[in-house]
Amino acid sequence: MTEIYPSDAELNAQSGTADAEQEVLYVATGESPYYTSFYKMLYRLLDASRRAGDLRVYKDGDLTFGVRAGLFMDGDAPVEYAGTSTQALTASETNYIYLTAAGALTVNTTGFPDPSTTPHIPLAAIVAGSSTYALSDLTDYRGRAFLAVASGLASAEANKAQALLSPEAVTAAGLQDSIPNLNVTFGAEAGHVRAITIQARDAGNNNLAQVIKARVWIATADFGAPSATDNTVALTTGTQLEQIVANADYEAISDATGKIVFNLTVAGTVNRYVLAEIDGRIYSSGVIAFD
Repeated sequence: MTEIYPSDAELNAQSGTADAEQEVLYVATGESPYYTSFYKMLYRLLDASRRAGDLRVYKDGDLTFGVRAGLFMDGDAPVEYAGTSTQALTASETNYIYLTAAGALTVNTTGFPDPSTTPHIPLAAIVAGSSTYALSDLTDYRGRAFLAVASGLASAEANKAQALLSPEAVTAAGLQDSIPNLNVTFGAEAGHVRAITIQARDAGNNNLAQVIKARVWIATADFGAPSATDNTVALTTGTQLEQIVANADYEAISDATGKIVFNLTVAGTVNRYVLAEIDGRIYSSGVIAFD
């Protein structure tokens, strides 16, 4: 489908005016000498688009390429690339060109690396022939570095370290892992005892296979204060970090599967609630009835 221009009348009406945002001049119809205004237009267009040329790959030989100078950010640190020329290509292959986080120019014939393991700025791909390549064989991939779905990184640690480097280094799984929640469930009662399970989950509610720290307490009302009345608590999975109130309020770390399990024994026909907190968010078991 062909992109539509404004009508001829609308275009001609721009004669002698300037663009309101960038002040690019439209050459006046019949102006003499016209070239002075034309040079003004070129000057302003180049000035307005100058950053668009940063790190641009260009052809400078039959089987060579160059890269324009430019800047990018690696976390809090700016990285300056000085530019280069006459870089060799592998003939009869697709050559993938990118900059590492340290600013090292890299060319391979296998493809751009996984950003979660090799943070990088993709620059271009060139399909080289046996002895040369056409300009149409050069594809600019810099857009991947600044036009991407910023969903997270492959891990929470990478998310913190690399998110500012390149949105392409972001994956949905990394963001989900970095925003955990807790699912509190309980088993059947046997001899006044129920097994209580706190399972860490990611933002997609998938079980999170990571060690996490949580605060867990027992209350007589939903989202109530800790209460030890008639309770006995015995941790079976995970590690106790701190006993805040005996048989009522604890800090614990999970096992490697993100799970904390304890047996809750309650005497009498009563209701209890188990509350678990992570990152300031509290999750409830709902009412747990003991006969």
